[in-house]
Amino acid sequence: MEKFIETTGETRDAAIEAALKQLGMDRDDVSVEVLDNGKKGFLGIGATPARVRVTYEVPDEPVKKAEPVHTPVEKPAKPHHAEKPAKEEKPAEKPQKLSITDADDTPRLVKAAPADFVPEKLEVERPPRRERPRRERGGRRERRPREERPITPSVPKERELIPVSEECMKKAEQLATDFVTGLLEKMGVEGTVTTLPQVECDQLRLEISGPDMGPIIGRRGDTLDAIQYLGSLVLNNALDEHVRLSVNTENYREKRAESLERLARKMAMKVVKSHRSMTLEPMNPYERRIIHAALQDFNGVTTYSTGTEPGRRVVIAPDNNFHARS
Repeated sequence: MEKFIETTGETRDAAIEAALKQLGMDRDDVSVEVLDNGKKGFLGIGATPARVRVTYEVPDEPVKKAEPVHTPVEKPAKPHHAEKPAKEEKPAEKPQKLSITDADDTPRLVKAAPADFVPEKLEVERPPRRERPRRERGGRRERRPREERPITPSVPKERELIPVSEECMKKAEQLATDFVTGLLEKMGVEGTVTTLPQVECDQLRLEISGPDMGPIIGRRGDTLDAIQYLGSLVLNNALDEHVRLSVNTENYREKRAESLERLARKMAMKVVKSHRSMTLEPMNPYERRIIHAALQDFNGVTTYSTGTEPGRRVVIAPDNNFHARS
């Protein structure tokens, strides 16, 4: 059984944290719907708090049958009236039955029919039913069976990899390393930037290492994603070829991917059980691809994205085509 609560806060994140603290649950155990992002106002005037609705699941409670309550009913006392002399009862007269003879329509008094008498049914001649000519519908194409219809895949097509020249990749490595190192100095975080071995022909992978990488990761990797986004802008503005930048620290990307896969399977089970669509929190394109890929072969559900960046979300919906095929 699903329940929900609504909370408010100065920001959307504050409202979500307040709901989680009130429920005593983790973020992965609930589904969040933003009702109002709130307004900061001007000098505190006209500010409105952010409001969210947090849906969570609780075990179904057994229904107890209510025991019938017997309430004694007191019969009202009959009023005492003066006894009236009993009237003499006259024998009831039996009603006389009427019948119509064959000679004319005059009703006559006849005796009652015996108990085993069955009247004959009157046959009424009805006019013949006129058959309407069937119209032939031309130009209508035949509908294919449901099993033969093509099923649209929920996972987007894989992108085409465009190789980057070795000279351009070396230049991108130098630009990205200098940019991220300078950004760490501005943030006051001690860290070292190293280049990881290349996995794809158009991707540059950087690893940040240091004693305290919490501020670099941020809440749910927001700060790490921002560093990666800014670095990508610097590379693509300075280079003639397109280079994809990936910034990681303390193996965060792999841990986040495992967490998203667990969340995807958990929400998919709820969708199959309740036959209702569920919308996840806003995610970046990388995290949305992880959700789509995790549920690509999950029977009974389909996934698609809705909304615009940065609030684009993944929707997990029941797969009606799967139930029709099974």
